[in-house]
Amino acid sequence: MSFHAIYTPQPLFNAERCQAFLNEHGYSLVSAVGQDSSMRRYFRVHHNDRAAILMETVPDSSPHCMQGHKLSDFVEIGAWLRGVGLRAPQIYAVDEGAGYMLLEDFGDTSFAVYLNEGGEPAQIYSAAVDVLEHLKSQDCPLQLPHYFESHVHAGHQKIIEYYAPTKLKNMGDVLAGYHAAWAEIEAAAPLCEMGFVHVDFHAENLMWLADDNAGSRVGLLDFQGAMNGPLAYDLANLLEDARIDIGDELRGEILSRQSAETRHWYRILATQFHCRVIGQFIKMANEDGKHGYLKYIPRLERYLANALKDPILAPLAMFFKQINLDFTP
Repeated sequence: MSFHAIYTPQPLFNAERCQAFLNEHGYSLVSAVGQDSSMRRYFRVHHNDRAAILMETVPDSSPHCMQGHKLSDFVEIGAWLRGVGLRAPQIYAVDEGAGYMLLEDFGDTSFAVYLNEGGEPAQIYSAAVDVLEHLKSQDCPLQLPHYFESHVHAGHQKIIEYYAPTKLKNMGDVLAGYHAAWAEIEAAAPLCEMGFVHVDFHAENLMWLADDNAGSRVGLLDFQGAMNGPLAYDLANLLEDARIDIGDELRGEILSRQSAETRHWYRILATQFHCRVIGQFIKMANEDGKHGYLKYIPRLERYLANALKDPILAPLAMFFKQINLDFTP
């Protein structure tokens, strides 16, 4: 199959530029691997007997490059992760100006694929928690964005901006009340343990390297948006994945081994995550034509309905009750 039969040009990208990058480094395009929720695309390529992954994305200098999506950040953070003994892919070549990177191929078995094929959840989630515990023990010298000053934290208001209007009529100005509820919740919380946070630590960004003897069997992807933030955030992202149910028993077992402070912030951060993502999925459908993520909204509604039973979130539960926004399935 020819290069042009595999490669589909999209806005900001073109086949000639991609082919030139591959030619420069002696690789040939084999197959498309996929695209994530950003503009990044992935292809499997070969050089002699070595497979690699071609990442195609917006150049760092482009006005279309969004925060947390730079190739230069992927390079720097990946080097640090490998330096502390974790499995971030090796980088074979990169052209930040053109938006291309060749990186180590971790295969096709993400956590999501492993689970869909009937794999044992406890095995892989235990390994993922071990990664988080290892990260917790590391002093990270990187100059990373601060979570509580970031677009990620601010984004939890998307539930009001995009989700609530699909459920309510004549909402009025409720954003101030929403923020007041969260301010009360955060003010009552214990001190938050901070450190390196991956930010997208979920089943599609974690690869199961079952036959890998190079250390951790968890391969880390999509970490270029990492931040200095609350350590419970990655755990929340892992255990309350928008895409996959891991089961209450396993989740409860993992959480039972965490400190009271971690469990407190887990509930706050997981709920803020759901508030952001449930709005983001609707925004992506309405503005970008990406409707595939809407199928996850019922799961997010269930997460929110269960979370609001926790006394920690009483101010938020009261706010949603006052505006008649109900998440019960």
